[in-house]
Amino acid sequence: MSNLPMAVEQAASYEELEFWRNPTGVEVPRDRLRFLYIPDYAEHMMVSWLAKQIFEYQHTHANTDKQISKMIMITMGALLPGVLLQDYIQHGAAKDMPEIEFGTFGVKCYYGPGQPLERPEIVQPLSIDIRGHTVAIVEDLIDLGMTAKFVQDTLTSPKYGARETIIIAPYRKSASSISAAEAITFGTVPHDTWIITPRERVETMIKRVPYWAGQGASRQECIDNLTKIGYHKYLIDEWFDAAWARVES
Repeated sequence: MSNLPMAVEQAASYEELEFWRNPTGVEVPRDRLRFLYIPDYAEHMMVSWLAKQIFEYQHTHANTDKQISKMIMITMGALLPGVLLQDYIQHGAAKDMPEIEFGTFGVKCYYGPGQPLERPEIVQPLSIDIRGHTVAIVEDLIDLGMTAKFVQDTLTSPKYGARETIIIAPYRKSASSISAAEAITFGTVPHDTWIITPRERVETMIKRVPYWAGQGASRQECIDNLTKIGYHKYLIDEWFDAAWARVES
């Protein structure tokens, strides 16, 4: 019998890239959401695939204004896929491809899992000049399209002056209103699934453990939920007490 948590064991059994195109989140007691824990290797594989699609896009639009020349990472969620893309694109692109300048733009969309803001908020100014350029907007997830549309409208407004935009993201929610023509994405997840990327494992734990406790879960039940989702023991050992302190405060 394997000692791996259920979700991690499942992931280890499906190391093929195709498994991650339409994955199923894990159900846990006392929660309306499903949780999809993304292993490090899966994040790298998905972003590597996205980089190859960007190369195809650049070749298709060679010598036109539609070629991507700027890439904006939306903080905080897109920093991890954005940094990985920067590695693949800057060092793996063919010599005849134009160089892409990377920048950041901070937009806050959620209070926490399943708690969207009424309207996205700009929390960090745009770091590079994009006027007149075709801009790729890097996200970690396209949800209902609210954030993506907000960023697109903002960056193409007279204030910033982007020529046009295209969204790059590992995942999109099945209910997203963004069309395939407006985005390059790897996979799709149901709308009720919360994706836990490698950069937000502690954040999700800190925010969700108090929620479960508020629904009547004991300390051990919360630990069991995290284990079922796929959290490694070392993360629970190191950070669970910080999450549980939010319950007791």
